[in-house]
Amino acid sequence: MEEKVIIHTAISTIFNDVRNIIENGLRKAYQNANTVTVLTYWQVGRRIVEEEQQGERRAEYGAQIINLLSAELYKTYAKGYSPRDLRAYRQFYLCFNDLEIGYSRVPNLTWTHYRTLLSVTSDDVRYWYVQEELQREIEKQKAIYELQSRENCFSTS
Repeated sequence: MEEKVIIHTAISTIFNDVRNIIENGLRKAYQNANTVTVLTYWQVGRRIVEEEQQGERRAEYGAQIINLLSAELYKTYAKGYSPRDLRAYRQFYLCFNDLEIGYSRVPNLTWTHYRTLLSVTSDDVRYWYVQEELQREIEKQKAIYELQSRENCFSTS
């Protein structure tokens, strides 16, 4: 009977460890995919803006670039690069032109967060939101560290 309890405890411990490994891996995979997606859209927006800066008649030229580029990208990728999407990526770059620096500090913001923020006209409000998310990320990391510290205290005793 005692042997069954020991085996059950061991399996339970292994299960919890493996589950944590899997969940951490899935979380990291999602974060990495999100990071790549956000940075890709930002870089696409930057490239469009760079091209527009060289145009003589910006508004007309910009509309042509986006429509022609979208048509070409559609041939390769089918979705995700419609004229509407490309305009959003362009606006994303213009609203968050220091993203490469800022994103390293607030990696939990997804494209959905940024897409929502694009509808906010006030730079101050966008900045406030990003700062709030930064604080949440810091608090979350503190809580995770505290939890792991406490768990280590109890598991070694």
